[in-house]
Amino acid sequence: MSLVSILLVCCLSFIVSIFSISVGGTSLITVPVLISLGMISKNAVATNMFALIFLSMSGAIGFRKEIRIPDHKIIAFLSILTIIGSLIGASLISAIEKNILKKVIAIIICIITCTFLFKKDSGVQTRNEKISKIKLGWGALIIFILGIYGGFFSGGYVTILSYVLILTFGLNFLQVAFITKILNIFSSLMACAFFYYHDLIDFSIGIPLAFSMSSGAFLGTKLALAKGNLWIRNIFIIAVILLAIKLLIF
Repeated sequence: MSLVSILLVCCLSFIVSIFSISVGGTSLITVPVLISLGMISKNAVATNMFALIFLSMSGAIGFRKEIRIPDHKIIAFLSILTIIGSLIGASLISAIEKNILKKVIAIIICIITCTFLFKKDSGVQTRNEKISKIKLGWGALIIFILGIYGGFFSGGYVTILSYVLILTFGLNFLQVAFITKILNIFSSLMACAFFYYHDLIDFSIGIPLAFSMSSGAFLGTKLALAKGNLWIRNIFIIAVILLAIKLLIF
């Protein structure tokens, strides 16, 4: 890939990361761009996954300073499920038909959009009610399945994960933005370990991409914290609509 192409994808990823750090969807932009610039799809997914580690770390650090953390035991439990799921997902990169999966994810995202349009307080206010074992069980199962998906592609992973955490655990958008970054760090790390072993990561592109994503994420966390939950909710709804259109049409 030429220097101009690398600069182009880095500039685009910087802009996308400013907003995607709160609502997800980074990979749905960066992976197709990398492929269009000449990368093989497997290498594009793996290289993007490497950069996502640094985006998530930057976001986690930025949000952690300002966000009150919910139950640490639940976060640790969900992290373990995500690690196991990601390892399974990374090994399935060649076995699953991504075009079919994209359609399924798009339908799920459309349902998410409708839910948030009708439940105007979702993600804006924190519910302090105790989480039932049934809700915890369903939430854990879905997050494990999402971990598998996040391990081999990640496009829309954080968006759906945010939805699950808000509805299942009653968290607000800022809390979810932090937790999804923690889970995404583990998901990306496990997948990258597999990709590195199979020599799929192009570090000549991945390193500058990581720098641009982490820089955009740092700026994005500042913006999200300044604007608050309601602003993120509106950005989230716009983002999921655009992501659904992209998955269904492009």
